Amino acid sequence: MLIMTDIVKELRAGATLTDVLRAQHSYHEQRRWSSDEIFGRRRLTNAGQTDKAALWHAARAELTTQPAGIRLAVDGVKLANEIRESNPLGSDVLHIAAAWSARYWLEEEAHHEISFGRLMEMTGIDPIEQEEVVECRGPLPVDNYARVCILQACVEIEACVSYQHAARTSKDELVHDVFHTVMKDEVQHRQYFAAFAKALLESGVYPVKDVLSMAYTWIRPDGGETFGSTREAQTEREGFVNWWERVRTDEEDEFRLADDALHEGSVHARKLSSVFALVREVTGIETRSYEDLKRAYFASLRTNDVDRIRSAVGRGARSEAALAG
Repeated sequence: MLIMTDIVKELRAGATLTDVLRAQHSYHEQRRWSSDEIFGRRRLTNAGQTDKAALWHAARAELTTQPAGIRLAVDGVKLANEIRESNPLGSDVLHIAAAWSARYWLEEEAHHEISFGRLMEMTGIDPIEQEEVVECRGPLPVDNYARVCILQACVEIEACVSYQHAARTSKDELVHDVFHTVMKDEVQHRQYFAAFAKALLESGVYPVKDVLSMAYTWIRPDGGETFGSTREAQTEREGFVNWWERVRTDEEDEFRLADDALHEGSVHARKLSSVFALVREVTGIETRSYEDLKRAYFASLRTNDVDRIRSAVGRGARSEAALAG
């Protein structure tokens, strides 16, 4: 067994907290990699300006993961202990999520941070200044655990798609290998966060609206988080840095990311379809567009019944089709 995607099912079938933690560790042992080994004595051979721009952003994006991992680890254990008597199943789920965040997610994200920073400097870009490193360690804002899991799953989707694009378009073998290796980590991180969010719903810790609200917040076209620095208005932040709000897009900027790497064409389409797949995996509700997700979220404000939410989505889609016809 690799990633337990049905945690509640496993626990109800007799798996113990220790069983799940051992499964997490076994999978981590199987797939862990060495930053030193991937570099070895290799050198850059054909790194271009597009590679440099991608590395400038990736190195900084990875700096912000440490506060999220710490917050999920600490808050998960705290909430698990608070609900231990009222919801022992949900408490186990929270312990499982908190343990993975503290032990494996933080370790793997450290590999990413060091690798991208090292590679960025190899291209001749100045190291990230100490003040910026410290700024990116600001604490993640408090939110409910299910919403944070979906937030992190969406962030991992952004990373997966962006890193895959960077690997595919690079003409340098080392740049390709680092982006591709990190991308594979982000894929499984997204899967873990989806599994935790699903288990939190199934164990009754949170209602389905919390999952749908974060997915809706992420992709809404009138200011969703996925649009980052291109949004007309930014959310006021207190201490925590959201890397997607600092993406450089000015045409005169040597480290700008082109539109085809951000919010246009196949890259953006993959991000959106991946969020819809995430919603389906976690909630069982099929959404194929922003409009579907909006209907699902608004319906979830009135009911926690998944069948009724599905019905609301279906009715809305049929009404639109009738009007279009």
